[in-house]
Amino acid sequence: MKNGFDLQNLRRSMAGLAIFLFCLGSGAARASEAGQGEWVPNVWKEYVQNGPTGNRLPDFSRAGYAMGDKPLPDVPGPVFDVAASRFGAVPDDGKDDTAAIQAAIDAAGEAGGGVVFLPSGRYEVHPAVNAPFLCIADSHVILRGQGSGPDGTILYMAAPAPDDTVRRLGTVPAANEARHRTAVAVMGAEVKHELAHYTETIHRGQKTVAVSDTSRLFAGQPVIIEFCDPLIDESRPDSTKVDIAAQLTSPFRLVPGQNDTFGGAAGRISWIVKIDRIIDKKTIRLAKPARFDQFIRYNPRIFSFNGVKGVGIEHLRFESSWPGDYRHHKPHPAADGSVIRTAKEQDYLWGALWFSHACDGWVRDVVVKDLTQGIIISRSADFTVQDISFQGLSGHAGVTIAQSHGILVRRAHFFSRMVHPVTLKMWASGNVISDCENHYEGWNTVDGTDAAIDFHGMFPYENLFEELRGFYLCPGGDQSVLPHAGVRNVFWNIQAPGRMECYKCAKDDEFARTYDYPSTSSGTPETMFEHFPQAFFVGLRRQGDKPVKVGGETADRQNAWMTVEGLNRSGLSIPSLYQAQRRLLIQKSE
Repeated sequence: MKNGFDLQNLRRSMAGLAIFLFCLGSGAARASEAGQGEWVPNVWKEYVQNGPTGNRLPDFSRAGYAMGDKPLPDVPGPVFDVAASRFGAVPDDGKDDTAAIQAAIDAAGEAGGGVVFLPSGRYEVHPAVNAPFLCIADSHVILRGQGSGPDGTILYMAAPAPDDTVRRLGTVPAANEARHRTAVAVMGAEVKHELAHYTETIHRGQKTVAVSDTSRLFAGQPVIIEFCDPLIDESRPDSTKVDIAAQLTSPFRLVPGQNDTFGGAAGRISWIVKIDRIIDKKTIRLAKPARFDQFIRYNPRIFSFNGVKGVGIEHLRFESSWPGDYRHHKPHPAADGSVIRTAKEQDYLWGALWFSHACDGWVRDVVVKDLTQGIIISRSADFTVQDISFQGLSGHAGVTIAQSHGILVRRAHFFSRMVHPVTLKMWASGNVISDCENHYEGWNTVDGTDAAIDFHGMFPYENLFEELRGFYLCPGGDQSVLPHAGVRNVFWNIQAPGRMECYKCAKDDEFARTYDYPSTSSGTPETMFEHFPQAFFVGLRRQGDKPVKVGGETADRQNAWMTVEGLNRSGLSIPSLYQAQRRLLIQKSE
């Protein structure tokens, strides 16, 4: 046994060395072609050697549809054509098509899945505030148009959602959240059943778990693992009596006022993950490594995930009758001062896509035009959003991810100005935002829009932002849910905009900033970076000749707060950390 174990470890070490040399060699080859040297980050070398253990780089290799192991499928059928006489949708006639399209969606669901096909043209949906909206509640339903261009398939949302309560994403059933009434909502079942519980602690980077019983578990099964904070007293929140949030925000010092972060809202957090295999009657192996120390005192319990699977939205264009003149968190007044549109309507009630309790799905080749809320993904996992574009009038948010894990967003282009082009919140982890671009820059003082990466509180941790152009870190969120972010978020190979003005603090060269610097250790803008504890900043630079700084410096450094490598330095040998980790994963499995 011992010799076999040693041999296995040797093989793994050799595989790691091979992929490292491969990356280094290919980088050297490209450097020779480009006539300049390339550099390999030390944090990558440490990851290759030791994996996502201790405080090293997280593992993002299994983000996306089917954990990145399969390409997005081209589902051939069965096809349910909404324009067929059976359903009766008629594009371009100016009449409400919601019922006809919904009938095709329901028929596909009853058949066990299929392609709901919308031929090119404009389809009117949700024509009035209290009218029905499109909803997919069954697995393997594909909503497919005939292209996302102006001459393709348009879903036209004619009215906003009803003025119901807006809550923190994922804290209530989706049906009780006003934002779920979008042009199309994907709504998985939220019922769950306890299947097993941990019997031993596992630490960050580990996958093997001792559990009470494996009889109701199987390989490939998505499950929800819940962790309860043993110290939080919901009736008397105390910043010194918190366990999970303290681990996931360390070394940030929680202070009074951040009462949701150490209160009842943070008393229970969850992780959606698949089971890789059943080892024996009392042991399983997870498909992804633990992202924090999962102590037995957190009472980790394993529940069934019963949401929808295999739902796709593709080749579509979403437009609306939203008239514009957006103002962040402000109503739109008439000349006499009366309110024409409430702040809530402007911020939240004009949405394109909502996903809740969905797994192994995708959005591709989609345009969102003239909507204030783009794509929301809540309590979902292993999802790919790619080749999307936000166009037209200014609005609130582009892609928002909350309480979700393993979401891959790539090739997103932002032409319309947003307050929050990309937002992570509510314990989101393991998500990858890659190869995206803001096509505008500068903070707009009138509507509040900006070219920003947004963390919105309740400590989203271990997420990757890479190969971005025109982004910098300018988050939001009310004080009760701060710090903005949790531990070990990674900012890799990002080109910041020439203008970085958000939360003006005479720090126009600072990549990471916050309005809530009074809660940091110095109480000044000098320590704004503390809202992003244990973050990795690798290969950041800026458009134009101005430098970009982190914590007021351009020097490489590693301390309790951050790891910084290669600020304002070109030639990063690994442009995509996600792809490099994918190659390493494949190499190790061969």
